[in-house]
Amino acid sequence: MRSKRSPDYKRIQKELGVRFLRRGFLKTALTHSSCVAGRRRRSNENLEFLGDAVLELLAREHLFKKYPARREGELSELKKVYTNEDALFIIGKRLKAGRMLIMDRGEEATGGRERRSNIAAVMEAIIGAVYLDRGLPYARRFVRRIILTRKARIEKDFKSWLNNLAMRRQFRLEYKVLREEGPSHHKIFHMGLYVNGKLKARGRGPNKKKAEQDAARAYLKKLGIRI
Repeated sequence: MRSKRSPDYKRIQKELGVRFLRRGFLKTALTHSSCVAGRRRRSNENLEFLGDAVLELLAREHLFKKYPARREGELSELKKVYTNEDALFIIGKRLKAGRMLIMDRGEEATGGRERRSNIAAVMEAIIGAVYLDRGLPYARRFVRRIILTRKARIEKDFKSWLNNLAMRRQFRLEYKVLREEGPSHHKIFHMGLYVNGKLKARGRGPNKKKAEQDAARAYLKKLGIRI
């Protein structure tokens, strides 16, 4: 059953800093897949697909112009600062995108408005909707304002560093989930790093990848290696 909450599209456009010529694009961008079963309505999944590509293009264009001397590998790492799920989630939380979503009561009751994947997805869908409704130059200004003004910094890849070390020193690495805590929309994962079958370090994070990175960082620190 659909949530009783009906979006105030005028307010949403003001909060996003955009003006849609065809409001239907915005409505589709905000519609979660839980709200379309058996109804003549489309979810935001296709707009999410398009918005992902638009964001990718604009982030690459921005970095290409800003850092003309950087190598391709460095630019690829910097791009992740703008395009990964964590970045979109942080921006979506700041814009209160979860409150804008149209979803059924079941999804809302299980924390759907705060779920990381939902918030990241709706941000991509909004970008796709802006692009379709107003064109690339308008979408470029929108993305630049809400996303590309963030400072780009290459995140350290502790797992890759440790993997290279393991290959040189010939020891075996394995990551295992030790436990999970918190509600489904806001989980914290605790990960164990096993070296040759023995637990050597622990890490935590909002997803398994982050927790693995934290565990790898902790083990490198134990070894006295700083990157």
